[in-house]
Amino acid sequence: MRQGIPDGGRRLNVRRMALAIGTPLALLLAPLSARAGSVMAEASVGGSQRTWTLLGDVELRQDETFLTLGYTGARTQSDTALSHQLSAGVDHALGEHWLLSGLLNVGLPKTSLTPVAPERPLLGLPALSTRTGYHSVGAQLAAAYDSGGFSDVEYGFDVGLGLTRYGLRREVLARQDARNESLFRQDDPLLLVRPSVGARLRLFEDWELGLRGGLYLYSGDPLSAGQFTQAELAEVLRRYASAAEGRRLQTDFFRRRVRELSVDLAGRMLGVNALTGFPSAPARFDVKPSVTYHFSARVRGQLSYAFTRYVPGQGTSHVLGTRWTWKPAKAFRLWAALALQSDHPEGEAPVRSGLVTLGTEYTF
Repeated sequence: MRQGIPDGGRRLNVRRMALAIGTPLALLLAPLSARAGSVMAEASVGGSQRTWTLLGDVELRQDETFLTLGYTGARTQSDTALSHQLSAGVDHALGEHWLLSGLLNVGLPKTSLTPVAPERPLLGLPALSTRTGYHSVGAQLAAAYDSGGFSDVEYGFDVGLGLTRYGLRREVLARQDARNESLFRQDDPLLLVRPSVGARLRLFEDWELGLRGGLYLYSGDPLSAGQFTQAELAEVLRRYASAAEGRRLQTDFFRRRVRELSVDLAGRMLGVNALTGFPSAPARFDVKPSVTYHFSARVRGQLSYAFTRYVPGQGTSHVLGTRWTWKPAKAFRLWAALALQSDHPEGEAPVRSGLVTLGTEYTF
């Protein structure tokens, strides 16, 4: 056997590299009977949060170029609207070792209407509700290298850069005598730049060590973008009998908004699952070491730890997880992941939750 990626195996290695750097491979929208590719479905649950993903690829040029398409849906809270993200891109292998990837993703417009306070006719106070929403558009570029040989020690590494622009909007509505009045409405832009790196080390064909990390750079404070300003708060206070209720409105809105945007502002919604955790606030950086053991050609297990530092004032997150993959046939595999997430908000008690991910992939 020669060194490098073997004939007939390059496509599998390209796809594995693409998944490692977070390139979505989605359910195909064109006839596939004459082309190679794969389809994958994955669903994750953690507390009130849900995500589901359809991933797949189709070969454009044999063992070299792949069209990538994708969809991810997410619900961060039981009483908020769904988030939808669509992606399309290309993976291109340069020789036997390098892979270049480009991806465009669009977060479809999302709007949530949240009741805040009931109408109080005796006090002459209207019912209040907030209408919040956002959309996003972004691009990701990545390059990966895999030694692709057959020695006892093989390795790979990758670098990526993501750029996403968010349009955040919020509005407070007052309803009295069956009539709605908009107290104020505001739109805020927010830009996220996310560089990331990863490394993989394969030992004696059975062991694989991995390390990944990412940095999150924002054009503004993600905690204040889309939030009430002091002028808006003053307007809310004017409509209330006491300042305490206005402060409660601000606090409730702040917590809900941060929670609602946490997964989207992670900049990796397509990759959120049990092993990465569900972010509860915008991140500053994250790191994830992992170890995988191949028990046989059909079964492998992985143990991983993910640490996330949220933006200042929001604390940290720890996720300890395990993933088990079973390959009952050459073209088919199943996996399940279980994890324990522990969020540590600054000045508050830790919040712990269990996470579950189930997935399947078919290669043709």
